[in-house]
Amino acid sequence: MNKKLNNILISNDDGYESVGLKVLLNIAEHLADNVLIVSPKKNQSAKSKSITIKKNINYREISKNFWVIEGTPTDCMIFALNYIFKKNKPDLILSGINAGSNIGDEVSYSGTVAAAWEGAVRNIDSIALSQYGGDNTINSYKCSQAKGLEIINYILKIKSPTPKFYNVNFPYINSFHVENVRSSFTTLASQKIADEILVDNDSNSFRIGRMINDNRSLNNTDLECLQKNKISITPLSFNLNNNEFFNKLNHDL
Repeated sequence: MNKKLNNILISNDDGYESVGLKVLLNIAEHLADNVLIVSPKKNQSAKSKSITIKKNINYREISKNFWVIEGTPTDCMIFALNYIFKKNKPDLILSGINAGSNIGDEVSYSGTVAAAWEGAVRNIDSIALSQYGGDNTINSYKCSQAKGLEIINYILKIKSPTPKFYNVNFPYINSFHVENVRSSFTTLASQKIADEILVDNDSNSFRIGRMINDNRSLNNTDLECLQKNKISITPLSFNLNNNEFFNKLNHDL
């Protein structure tokens, strides 16, 4: 096991009462002497990096080191990193554990990933964690409960010249074989081709349904990994530069 950290900041997008947050707190307490939670008051799924502007954002410390914010996951990080941790940054940010997977194109919409992203751009090691099949019951988090600490310790040991920014997805394993689950480094599955949309012309309204995917190109992706009941570990970039373009441009000059 790694040496204990001083401070860990954890958040999520499912809200402060979610089961996944409780699971993550239990894991974090094995990693650090001091764990601080800053979590949205309500479910903020699919908020991505949205922030609340031009209005007051209410906050409340409901217990020691546990803050609830009436805003988005990124609002939570902005409050935590510019107020609570204004003088000293946390050693690590953990976001999750999300109820459901965050893989492939879903990552760009994810409030869970966005909270970790906000930490990474501030040079803080940050990990987003999601449980495929997770819901409001503790039993659906068996895999992340059993393997979460191991996976985080494994990532922390990886040497990197830049801040760590990882997206982890745990498969749904509802059996005693969970301890035998293995992990794999993966890329993001780029599978979205359309969205299901439910239009009500009578009320001039619509609802967005499921993402419609093309699952033909799955080699070494996070989606393929989950389908094989393995833990997906995907290293992410915290800037959106197209390095491939610049590498080609320099090569052609």
